[in-house]
Amino acid sequence: MPITKYQNYYDVGQAGQVATLEDSNIKTRNAEQALAFGVAAVQGITPGTDVKAIYKDTAAITYDGDFVASNSIPMSVNGVAITPVVYATSHAATFAALIAAIDALDGVSAVAGTGREIIITIDNAVSNITLSDYTVTGGAGQAAGTVVYTSSDVFDGITALRHGQPASIGGNDQYAINDAVNVLTKGVIYVWVVATVAVNDSVYVYNDKSDSANQGKFTNSSSGNLAVSSARFVSAAAGTTGTPALAKVEINQP
Repeated sequence: MPITKYQNYYDVGQAGQVATLEDSNIKTRNAEQALAFGVAAVQGITPGTDVKAIYKDTAAITYDGDFVASNSIPMSVNGVAITPVVYATSHAATFAALIAAIDALDGVSAVAGTGREIIITIDNAVSNITLSDYTVTGGAGQAAGTVVYTSSDVFDGITALRHGQPASIGGNDQYAINDAVNVLTKGVIYVWVVATVAVNDSVYVYNDKSDSANQGKFTNSSSGNLAVSSARFVSAAAGTTGTPALAKVEINQP
C-alpha cells in the first residue's frame, strides 16, 4: 500500500522537539560538552561557534573587616588551594597579594571588586565555581568572608533534537562533546520546566548551582536565574525540580 501521508514531527512532544510548523530558525554550533535536548545553550569559548551548559561561574567574596597583623588567609577554588597569604605591611598590600595568589591558579581569574570584595571567575567554565576553606586565622581579629555566586553566561538558544537521527520518546539521548548542535533561536519548542508556568509567562533559565541536575532547564522565576527576554511560555505546565514537566516556549532570539 502506498504511503499517502507524512508527518513532520512526533505525535507526542518531547524535550527539544520543534512543536509547530511555524517559521523557525536553527543554527549549528559546536558542543564544548555534552548537552541534553530542550535545555539552554549558552555561548562558549568562541561566541557564534561554540555552546555549552549554563553554570554559576563567578564568585564574589566580601570580607567584613580589614586584614590585620599575623592573619593567614587561605582560599580554595573548586578544591584547589592557594598557599595561604600571610599579612604583610598593610591590609591593602595583603589584599592585593591575596588577589594575585588566586589569579595565579590555573583557569581562574581574580580582580578587586568594591571595597573588600574579590571577584573570582572560572575561565571558560564547564562546571560551577565553589569557594571553600577561606576562614582567616591568626592575629588579633579575623575578617569573615561572605560569598555570592553569579553567572556571566550569555544565552544563545535552545538545544533541538537532531535532524534525521533517532531519538526515542523518554530516552536519554543527547549531544556529545564536539557534536554539531542544533540550536533553535526562533520558533516554538518543547522544553523542560521546573516550576508551574502559565501561557505568556516570562522565561528564565534555571541556574541553581546546588541543583546541578536541573541547571539549564526553564522556569518563570527570576530569582538567581538568567532572563530570556526574547521568549515566552505558550503552554501551561506544572513542573518541579523533583519532577520536571514539558512546556512549549516561543522564542525569537536576535
